[in-house]
Amino acid sequence: MGISSKAPTSVKAAQTLFFVNAVIWLLLGITSLSRLAGSSTGQTTTMWIVALLMFGNAGAMLVAGVGIGKQRRLFYTSGLAVLVINIILTFTDQFGVLDFITLVIDVVLLGLLIVTRARYLSVR
Repeated sequence: MGISSKAPTSVKAAQTLFFVNAVIWLLLGITSLSRLAGSSTGQTTTMWIVALLMFGNAGAMLVAGVGIGKQRRLFYTSGLAVLVINIILTFTDQFGVLDFITLVIDVVLLGLLIVTRARYLSVR
């Protein structure tokens, strides 16, 4: 698991961005859980769900990062789907600095994958 040393630079860059995104979402999930520990509001269930979704997103980014290194169509399309969903969902809630950072990473990564799509879509 990790970044393949034999992969082209564009693939390594895509993997790195997916992994950075995974770390950010993991940290956001941990932060949400730490806030939950000190919370006595009636929104505990909602906060748990949001934290779990953040961990799920981190997992999806991690899987996409590992998968994109295999340079296969399935991992490419799955990675695109994760990015498009993330970009859309960024605008459905409060928009802060971390949202902006993940949005920039997502858009750059989406652009990178689109520009280098031939690498992933060729039949192997």
